[in-house]
Amino acid sequence: MDYLIIRLISSFLVGVLLSQAGSLIQLGTRNILASPSTLGIDGLSILWLLIFHSVSLCFNLNYSVEWTFLIGMPLFILLGMSFPRFFKGQSKFERIILLGLTFNLFVGAIFSLWQFLFMAFNLPFPVELWFGHFRFASSSSLVILLSTELLILFGMQFFYKDLKMFSIGPIMGLNWGLNEKRLFQFIFVVVAVSTLIVINLFGAFSFLGLVFPILARRTWFKKYDLGGELFLGPIFNGLCLMAVDALCYFNPIYGAEVPVGLIVTGIGAVSLIIILWSGHKNSEIVAKAKK
Repeated sequence: MDYLIIRLISSFLVGVLLSQAGSLIQLGTRNILASPSTLGIDGLSILWLLIFHSVSLCFNLNYSVEWTFLIGMPLFILLGMSFPRFFKGQSKFERIILLGLTFNLFVGAIFSLWQFLFMAFNLPFPVELWFGHFRFASSSSLVILLSTELLILFGMQFFYKDLKMFSIGPIMGLNWGLNEKRLFQFIFVVVAVSTLIVINLFGAFSFLGLVFPILARRTWFKKYDLGGELFLGPIFNGLCLMAVDALCYFNPIYGAEVPVGLIVTGIGAVSLIIILWSGHKNSEIVAKAKK
């Protein structure tokens, strides 16, 4: 398959995955500030890849991205299944947000120190990990993305009734027999695994999981429509990321390509500042399911 086609489809699927992960976690926590970035899952994924890369160099092991994904996926599934226990009260949510953002800053400091040490000892270091890009998109990475998206779509269809009940209101959902623990485990497993796969294959796209659901919720479809939140919105967001990546690909600066992750991270950070500064009155989400 032509490289450009693979790259464009990969960027589209990454946009879809990040949008779905952000929507699920915002609906699950009922808070507009929830995302893989603000909860520290981005930082955990980067830290895992740094550890795996360092161990591989110490033992002189040749590895591919598929190995980092296959070995890390069970750990992140376990992380996703255990994460909901930290969300038993909305009063603790602001503290968790601060912990997540602080952890990301901590990982950023470790990343810089790690890079300095590797350069000092003339060792290879995955510099491109910090800002996402699609320069190394391949058929194997496309297969991984497609397989993951199909599994997530199947899972969302399976849990759609539970999501629909929960979106109306958690108390009403419990009265109708909603298994909240099982639903939360599904949501956080999707978020953890999606984040690991995206960062593992292409690097970090910080704050996209935060901005994309908000953008879709306000722009692409009827406000708080559950079907649009999880299916239609991610399609539009994937097309947006694909368009930005195409601009980076066709418009290099002095022969160098600007990482698309650098652009979207800047936009996402500004969006987060605006949301926090304005004290948005709808920071708590009350979604309306389709009738």
